[in-house]
Amino acid sequence: MAFYVAAFLIVWGVALFVAAPLSGGLRARAKRTREEVELDHWEHEHALAVQGLRELEFDREMGKLSDADYESLKASLEARALQAMSAIERFKEQEHAVSVAAVTVRPRLREAAAIADEIAAMSRPQPAIPIVSSLGSAPQSIAPSRVATAEIAGGRRIRFCPQCGMRAPMSGNFCGECGTPLRGERVATRAS
Repeated sequence: MAFYVAAFLIVWGVALFVAAPLSGGLRARAKRTREEVELDHWEHEHALAVQGLRELEFDREMGKLSDADYESLKASLEARALQAMSAIERFKEQEHAVSVAAVTVRPRLREAAAIADEIAAMSRPQPAIPIVSSLGSAPQSIAPSRVATAEIAGGRRIRFCPQCGMRAPMSGNFCGECGTPLRGERVATRAS
């Protein structure tokens, strides 16, 4: 009895193993977009036309076709191949245009929005920020334009070089533009 149960389980496991790619292939095929299906269609058409041209050439060499039949069939197969090639090229150009747009336009829009936020934050009047020196002297007030680090809208912190005013990374020790040391600057945030 245990032998039959074991045999049944083995047969069932093998059947599932063999059927798994078939069911996964159907699911993957259902998720494809209309453009992918059309592209596959044109690639298949192109392959058929090229194969037809090869067979046509072979039949001509074997003497099975007259020159007139060869020319008419060749013209129709070449037209079919060119139509498929132009459709494939159109799909690839569209795909390339979409990928280029995704790479260039979206980051530029985000960068423009971030710059607009920075300009808006800088143009608002800000109170003087007290700075305490490491020597323990009395607090001093400086204008926000002299502060090396500022917090802008959304809690994002931006650091600027006190010498040249260029944007500097928060983890950097020196300005990338003029080489001014940045560690000595006090970190300040804008009060909300």
